[in-house]
Amino acid sequence: MKNFRFFYQIFVLTLIFSMTTVTSAQELDVQINDPVSYFQEATNTRMPINGTNTYDGLNAGTTGNYGSYFGANAGLNIGATPYYNTFMGGFSGYSTTDGQYNTYLGVAAGYSNRTGNYNTAIGFLAGFSAVTGERNVFLGNFAGLNETGSDKLYIDNSNTATPLLYGDFAADKLGINTNQLPNSVGGANTSAYSLYVKGGILTEELRIRTGWADYVFENDYTLMPLDKLENYIETHGHLPNVPSATQVDAEGIEVGDMARIQQEKIEELTLYIIELQKQVDVLKQKMSNLSE
Repeated sequence: MKNFRFFYQIFVLTLIFSMTTVTSAQELDVQINDPVSYFQEATNTRMPINGTNTYDGLNAGTTGNYGSYFGANAGLNIGATPYYNTFMGGFSGYSTTDGQYNTYLGVAAGYSNRTGNYNTAIGFLAGFSAVTGERNVFLGNFAGLNETGSDKLYIDNSNTATPLLYGDFAADKLGINTNQLPNSVGGANTSAYSLYVKGGILTEELRIRTGWADYVFENDYTLMPLDKLENYIETHGHLPNVPSATQVDAEGIEVGDMARIQQEKIEELTLYIIELQKQVDVLKQKMSNLSE
């Protein structure tokens, strides 16, 4: 009896081994070096297949081309023409009919999107509401739950409209804890800015590349006489070439440019001191001559 069990176990193991497909080193090399061709041709024979599609789950989609649908009702309404959709999770990609190149991972991820392409939604209800949005990336449970546009980035674990990271791929801009990416502040043009932060920034070091103010020491630089400087301050309430408090309040300041302006004033002040010292030296010499 013991011998029978032993040989029976050997037989079962041999049968299982013979049914297992072994990937050769050459096939593995194809996956690495030519992934597009490989994934267009490869199918997983351990899951139900309909043409080039792989699916598993109650009412999971079966149509389209080179699609993968896993979970109850995942890709249920997928049409015959879309390519390369991957839906994993119950009701993921549920409403998709013609959209393609989408990746939805999580229960009801990308649920409402019908025709949008190139979307990525990972997380429970991530990217739930976008019906036609395209090229969106939603990462986190509820991320971008109410977003209906295109080219958006949401990274957060809530349905907040101001996620930890918010981005606009079309404008190439990124926000931290804000979805406001303005092209102007007051009258200042900020369209070239790429990063917007709500709240403060704490860092150990900040390096800014900007112009500097050594032009003050050039021979052709005109230093405003002190009497004219006094009149300017009385009239305008601030130093020449320095923004007013009203302007700063409305537009903020550019840190690099402000550092240059402050350096300009320091260097001008140095020149004033040097000039005053020369005048003091002349007066001292005159006093010395009078005392002799």
